[in-house]
Amino acid sequence: MERYLIPGVVHACELIRILAKHDSGMTSQQIETALDLPRTTVFRLLRTLCAEQMLEKRNKKYFCGADLMNVGLQIINSDRLHQVAIPHVQRLALTTGHTAHLAVPHHGSALIVEVFDSPHPLKVASRPGLRALMHCSSTGKIFLAFLYYDNLELLFENKTMEKRTANTITTMEELRKELQRVMAIGYAVDNREYHEDVRCLAAPVRDKRGVVVAAIGITAPAASFTKAQIPMIAAQVKEAACAIYKDAYQLDNVLQGKTG
Repeated sequence: MERYLIPGVVHACELIRILAKHDSGMTSQQIETALDLPRTTVFRLLRTLCAEQMLEKRNKKYFCGADLMNVGLQIINSDRLHQVAIPHVQRLALTTGHTAHLAVPHHGSALIVEVFDSPHPLKVASRPGLRALMHCSSTGKIFLAFLYYDNLELLFENKTMEKRTANTITTMEELRKELQRVMAIGYAVDNREYHEDVRCLAAPVRDKRGVVVAAIGITAPAASFTKAQIPMIAAQVKEAACAIYKDAYQLDNVLQGKTG
């Protein structure tokens, strides 16, 4: 089959995979070294992919572009779990009165793939495609606790924990304590750590193997989502996460029955 492969397409795919692993971007020289390709070849690849908006250039570095993200979102949108989750995200927003969202882990960040706005005028808005920092977002903490806890040092090896507010956790010791608490109680809270006046809460969504594949949560102004409300909101969010799991599991059984 290799004789039917188009070298330029193969190299373009390799380039995209490499860039996807580098949130801080790469220079053309770094890409040349990583791909072990001539400078002229890399130049043409970069120009073509930037023209198609699959990549974008910021200063001297290249990053994955908007169209590539849109392709990824379209794939996510076709995912069965995502489709199953949509009514539960909507119901959670209406039940709690706060903006609800669904996120998936994505190259060291939490990627928001579904949002349903709060029905109230006072609300916090976010949109699909937003990539949230792991260490200070509720969905990010879910993924760090249940997916990456044993590899935290490696995950943050070349990164600093950005201090977004006075409440942001910025040390590995503090982060581990926080993630241990998340694992113990089954949900995570962004207690005005990402934005000064915003509080968020998220719970893990698992597949039939018990692996955390997503997180569902709510985002609200701290004035309307107080600390005293955390236990009540946590119960509602965890209930929504369980409902997604049950519906996805039942759908899998139905599909397996049809094909089996």
